[in-house]
Amino acid sequence: MQQVKSKRLHHLDILRGIIIVFMIVDHAMVYCLDYAVTDPMDVTNTPTGIFLSRFVSHFCAPLFVFLAGLSAAITESRYLTTHSFAKALVVRGLVLIAFEFTIISWSWSFNPLYPMLYAQVIWAIGWGFVGLGLLRLIGVKVVGMFGLAVVLTHNLFDGVSFGVDSVPHYIWSVLHQKNVLELPFGWRVRTTYPVLPVMGLMCVAYLLGRYYVNHNFSREVEKKGLLLGGACLLTYSILRVNNLYGDMSQFIVYDSPLLTLMSFLNPTKYPLSLQFMLLTVGVGLIGLFFLAKVKPAFSTSFLQVLGKTSMFSYLAHLYLLHAISWLLIPVLGYQFSQMTYGSTLIGLPEGFGLSFVATYLLVVLVVCLTTLLARLYLPWRRANQGRFIAKYI
Repeated sequence: MQQVKSKRLHHLDILRGIIIVFMIVDHAMVYCLDYAVTDPMDVTNTPTGIFLSRFVSHFCAPLFVFLAGLSAAITESRYLTTHSFAKALVVRGLVLIAFEFTIISWSWSFNPLYPMLYAQVIWAIGWGFVGLGLLRLIGVKVVGMFGLAVVLTHNLFDGVSFGVDSVPHYIWSVLHQKNVLELPFGWRVRTTYPVLPVMGLMCVAYLLGRYYVNHNFSREVEKKGLLLGGACLLTYSILRVNNLYGDMSQFIVYDSPLLTLMSFLNPTKYPLSLQFMLLTVGVGLIGLFFLAKVKPAFSTSFLQVLGKTSMFSYLAHLYLLHAISWLLIPVLGYQFSQMTYGSTLIGLPEGFGLSFVATYLLVVLVVCLTTLLARLYLPWRRANQGRFIAKYI
């Protein structure tokens, strides 16, 4: 397989960096007083600013998955055998799953003994790597057939469910249905991101990545990516407007054009529906085409740094948001004795929250601090490539 020159791929890092910024916006909203709504994507009961702040986060999970699949295809040529490549994917996937339930979970709770575990996007990406690695041992065609079959057909099974506490219920909750599962010793886990659609998307992205790599990310191939992105959005529009297939939610035409638009932009995220993937990946493919034209410069350098250190930046921004919120407790007139540490996930006093504007100021601060830490981390990682932390973070 032809090795792709890294200088051609700065646009992948920029897109990852944009995703990190969107993710900081989404996670910062947890600390926003105006965000205290039952569902931030409830079209009729959510302020427009909150809805749009949540909407930008829609692109984070599927594009992280998509770029992970592309990156797997790009790095495959570094391995001498398919077996070694597959093994590396499986090991990376298992490490990410372990991260989800340890250092990532602790970033939200600051409490290793908090009894609720959240199986979120890093867990799902981990299982995506595991699935991709095992399927790659069988063959590239199998990877492609599995990916396309899952992405295109998994919504046929949206209505499938099993009795609570049954073994099939637990398996199905991991694969396709978001649920809270009871575990031994009083622990529970919420399968926020069921893994089957994620595996499918990663396999499709890997297949597309091989096509990009085999053509050395040529401009002609990227134009085809642009057309594919447009086709995804067109297909999404047809399916969404006519409520044909590929999503559990329904598009509704309201008297208000704004509410109608919000309904149009509100496909199902948990699990990733076909419509959700068409919308987000379609925009991502179009974005990659135009970002490839952007020359690396100071204005984009911080995005490249965040993109090159995406796992580190993901962890850093979570800890920074949580730590800063604790420091703000006396500033906002609360006492540390009012904290709900241990009984709620984040442990902040009841009623704690920032204004919408203050929350975005927090976003700017955390983006700056995360970028600063990532700049310090990047040369260390380059100098310590053989170490566990540098390899997986």
